[in-house]
Amino acid sequence: MDDFSSLFTFLPIGAYRSLPGGEQLRANPALVRLNGYDSETEMLAAVKDIGREWYVLPGRREVFRAQLERDGQVTAFVSEVYRHKTRERIWISENAHLVRHPDGSVRYYEGTVEDITARVRAEAELRQARGLDELWKLAFEATGDGVWDWQVQTGVELYSRRLREMYGYADDDISDQAIELDRRTHPDDVAGMLRAREEHFAGRAPTYINEHRVRCKDGRWKWVLTRGMVISRDAAGRPLRMIGTHTDITERKQAEALRRERDHAEAANRAKGEFLSRVSHELRTPLNAILGFSQLMELDETLSPRHLAWTHAILRSGNHLLALVDDVLDLSSLQTGQLSVETRPVDLVALVDECWSMLAGRADQEALVFEDRIDRHLPWRVQADPKRLRQVLANLLSNAVKYNRPRGTVRLRAEHRGDQVALAVEDSGQGLDATQLARLFTPFERLGAQRTAIEGTGLGLALSRQLAQAMGGSIEVASEPGAGSCFTLWLPAAAGG
Repeated sequence: MDDFSSLFTFLPIGAYRSLPGGEQLRANPALVRLNGYDSETEMLAAVKDIGREWYVLPGRREVFRAQLERDGQVTAFVSEVYRHKTRERIWISENAHLVRHPDGSVRYYEGTVEDITARVRAEAELRQARGLDELWKLAFEATGDGVWDWQVQTGVELYSRRLREMYGYADDDISDQAIELDRRTHPDDVAGMLRAREEHFAGRAPTYINEHRVRCKDGRWKWVLTRGMVISRDAAGRPLRMIGTHTDITERKQAEALRRERDHAEAANRAKGEFLSRVSHELRTPLNAILGFSQLMELDETLSPRHLAWTHAILRSGNHLLALVDDVLDLSSLQTGQLSVETRPVDLVALVDECWSMLAGRADQEALVFEDRIDRHLPWRVQADPKRLRQVLANLLSNAVKYNRPRGTVRLRAEHRGDQVALAVEDSGQGLDATQLARLFTPFERLGAQRTAIEGTGLGLALSRQLAQAMGGSIEVASEPGAGSCFTLWLPAAAGG
């Protein structure tokens, strides 16, 4: 205590050091005042035996000592005592611990004393109020909680009607015995429940609080939060009566389980994204070397037509793989929040024209008709990242060409709607059914096109949708089998757009 002299002196509640036999060694100013004295010296001279001179209930000091020497500490030990000088009766709550010699023998006790007279008297007045028991039960049941009232020493426990209904029981389904709910508690939860209850019985916890599962009449398990408090004890400090409530927390527990599953899934997705990112980066180095040497071979005039055809095949496959790697990198970066998207005002129509010019040759080969129904007299400025918007437009237009029918149509429309701009890309291909639409934006999902000659990775639409969302927009699709498909890109309109 010497090391904490200032804390000892200014502590707002009583603090002391005493010998097991009852001799007081130290008392802080708060404890001196509590006992009616003017100074520590005066109090120490007056107090000879704490056990006989302080506690109102005979033997209370022995109960305190037994618990202290058994557990090494005492918390919230409530007793009625005398103010030592005036002999006024008050209620106090003690916390104490043992200080031992190096050989293990007890050196002295140290503890704190708090005057709780006002609280105890208020509780006594409440208990004595007419009809109090019924009132508090009705109050708790009004909140949906079930109420229980347990005579600890006899084992009789009264359950409110709401508590029985909570588990699906009628009044005569279970008797008024504490064992009724204990034996319906989930086996995995029993030990924790009993431990929490014993902590409160022993005074080491101010209230009894526990979460556990109870089996309902229909066999289901219901999660419950039980809260209780001992409101009367016998002379030896043993609990006599305990009251409390049951609160149904099943929905909260289910929500917590779903949240844990979601967090686990998100962690798995992040790990997958990081893995794909590392693998993709590792692939780019050798792939760039393959493409570089293939391009050099393509320029070699000494190659035979056969070898030149092989070189072209290597380049096509390499470029396809490079596109796949780039898409995987972008997709994993989006999923992990590492892809940089910087939006600014962009001319949507100019980018559409740029992307279509790269596809016009392929469209001519398929004899596709291009219908541009965009009103070119209107400004079509959107807030977007030019590079990422170019990726999205190239994918939507490329798909309209690749998955169209020979001599089909690619149709473009645009409209302003509020603060959004919509670009619709329609094709006259074979269309999609409901099952295919549900899987359309799944990464690596090609909806059977992998069995055809149509090239693709199955990442384009998944990446395009996430890029659109990253720019504050979205992609919608409407399609029916045999009637083609319409993909609509929505983006925020730029100022003056």
